[in-house]
Amino acid sequence: MLITVDDAAAAARATAELVITSAIDAVKKRGVFHLCTTGGSTPAALYAVLREEGNVHRMPWSNTEIWFGDERLVPRTNPLSNLAAIDSVLLGRAMDGAPSPIAPRGIHPWPTDQGVPAVDAYLSALQNSGVEHTVAGVPVFDLVLIGIGGDTHCLSVFPGSPLTAADAPVAAAAPAPTHIEPHVPRLTFSLRILSAARAVCATVVGEGKSAALARILEGVGSTTELPAKAALLSTATWILDRAAASGLRATTER
Repeated sequence: MLITVDDAAAAARATAELVITSAIDAVKKRGVFHLCTTGGSTPAALYAVLREEGNVHRMPWSNTEIWFGDERLVPRTNPLSNLAAIDSVLLGRAMDGAPSPIAPRGIHPWPTDQGVPAVDAYLSALQNSGVEHTVAGVPVFDLVLIGIGGDTHCLSVFPGSPLTAADAPVAAAAPAPTHIEPHVPRLTFSLRILSAARAVCATVVGEGKSAALARILEGVGSTTELPAKAALLSTATWILDRAAASGLRATTER
């Protein structure tokens, strides 16, 4: 499904609505909601919407477990960490002083202090948490959130990466990219978690992403060249603002 909204704020609200409805459905069916979130600037706006008075009580926070699709290999306190938005927006106190709606134990960060061995540790944590896995050992998240980079990457799977292959490991350490900032090594799931997920949501905002988005949605390249094409699934919802969608020949409006 392709949805176009007016601006980044509307995209955050549309994404939040999808998160809430997915969470309610997952808890009703399985008793727990396993969300695999993303990094970058987009999640902060999403978390802020989820904490609004009209939304915060709709989320089944006590039954929500949050995982991360990728992480920069930096300490949690580093501003480059994908945990920054979680710590400042979701786990911090709200403007009115309200405490975080989710307990810290519901947040599952990559153990970056372990370096490369963190990959095996994270996969073990998923196994021990009761997350369903495919027969091939890929975790089945209820919802995977992704953004896209200007080079068409998603997660920390960049064009030309071996993690674009169908038989790639479930997760791996990725070297620091030289073509895009920040130039720091990563820990990441491969593209395989997208097809295994019950649902995927790609949120893309800003004119700076319009060229990459057009290449993904209208191009003829493979996922090796355009990794985010792996999210063109029947289970995926693409939420775009008008600026990001400006390079497309046709869009679905909402």
